[in-house]
Amino acid sequence: MLKLKPLVAITSQQFANAKRRDYSFFEYNFSKKVWQSVLRLCSIHRAVGTWRQELAWTILKLKGKSLLVVILKLAWSAYLYVVWRQRNKKYFGASLLTEDTILVQIKEIVRVHLGGSLINRTNPTNASLYTFWGIIG
Repeated sequence: MLKLKPLVAITSQQFANAKRRDYSFFEYNFSKKVWQSVLRLCSIHRAVGTWRQELAWTILKLKGKSLLVVILKLAWSAYLYVVWRQRNKKYFGASLLTEDTILVQIKEIVRVHLGGSLINRTNPTNASLYTFWGIIG
């Protein structure tokens, strides 16, 4: 099983240049739209902020063990990984992926980690998250 937890620490070390980091993740419309889509899949409807604002939001909100928190933690790590990979593709001249394709990749990472998990589906929030993320359990 792929472990995503170290990704945040690795990527944090690689982003010494704050302007590039801010642009790559939350000032570039492409990546901003992807994160907005991730939030919508979690039924979170709010404006996407800067890198610092989003990081502060994740630190504040992603506590606990609810299905929503688990999905958001996985999605945050997957988002950082996939958008960074997209940035590298652009930098090295490879063909770029669409926003929809990036979102599918993030959803797949979340699905792989949660597929087969025993989660209370009678809870309406959990049931909708399973549906929106396409998780089979």
